[in-house]
Amino acid sequence: MGMRFKSAGALSAATAAILFTALAGPAVAASGPTSAVALPLSGFSSIVADSAHHQVFVSGAGADPVAVADFAGQPVSTLSSLDGATALALSQGDGILYAAIGGTDEIAAVNTSTLQEVALYFTGTGHDARHLAVVGHDIWFSYGASGQSGIGVLDPAALTVATTAESTFYNAPVLAASPSAPNVLVAGDSGMSPSVVESFDVSTGAPVPLAKSNPWSQSDGCENLSQLAVTADGAGVVTACGWPYHGSELTLNGMTENATYQTGAYPNSVAVAPANGAIAIGVADASPSVYLFQPGTSNPTGTYQVSGSGVYGLAWNQSGSELFAVSTPSTPSSSTPTLNVIGIS
Repeated sequence: MGMRFKSAGALSAATAAILFTALAGPAVAASGPTSAVALPLSGFSSIVADSAHHQVFVSGAGADPVAVADFAGQPVSTLSSLDGATALALSQGDGILYAAIGGTDEIAAVNTSTLQEVALYFTGTGHDARHLAVVGHDIWFSYGASGQSGIGVLDPAALTVATTAESTFYNAPVLAASPSAPNVLVAGDSGMSPSVVESFDVSTGAPVPLAKSNPWSQSDGCENLSQLAVTADGAGVVTACGWPYHGSELTLNGMTENATYQTGAYPNSVAVAPANGAIAIGVADASPSVYLFQPGTSNPTGTYQVSGSGVYGLAWNQSGSELFAVSTPSTPSSSTPTLNVIGIS
């Protein structure tokens, strides 16, 4: 594995905020956005929020740079050093943003204070990272063409990479991790019907299976999994599957369903607020919306409607007072994304 250093490219961006007020009591659709300005990207792939510096990072499609906005939704920069990024992950403790650079077998690292690229790591030939997750100081990634998927780990301090073929997953699995569940990585077979979700103990630097879901035993199973998010108490993981029309919470130690979150058609994005555990689930429908839930409570406490064809990415600030949602007018990989900023009272 190799590493090289280089400076970040020129800075530019265009974005705008869409600010809503949280709704109390039963779920009621909010009015449309007061403003909507497109991000300077040709598509959407990933979003993370950096509460230490009040910044949101959004990766696009193709050769797009990474767009940076502040927590009010105002433009800060674009990171041309991350052109072609297809997945993002943030190491909060280290202040480093990691980006999988599509088609290169490389993961780039950017200092979130300076917005300068500080390292570029080679993951090995044929190990083009598709999804990323941070566990401790390690960067976990999924890779592989259909039928040849695997999970790898990058140790930035030791400059090492290890990979493991994973027969459970047909596609490179989506990944999730959280400081609330130390040494645990969660992976799910994206886009499959049904989709299997598995938890791993990664304390040894290798993915040791803990539990695997049986989608046939869940209420209506899980088809076309899009995203996963670990709960704030570190005991479960919430899935966003195209079917059934609700989010499902699975226990990490047994991968059995212990809660459902009612959303309506086509859940496809999910995020958990670190401090208060609030769960946000976005849907792709004729009236794309974000639904908010208290942990373990089936009915939403608030609903926010945005423009476009779907909500494809979500990220919370640390306290859970602000939610960032990316919507697009059509297919996210080929249509201009909009950053929606939702204020939660």
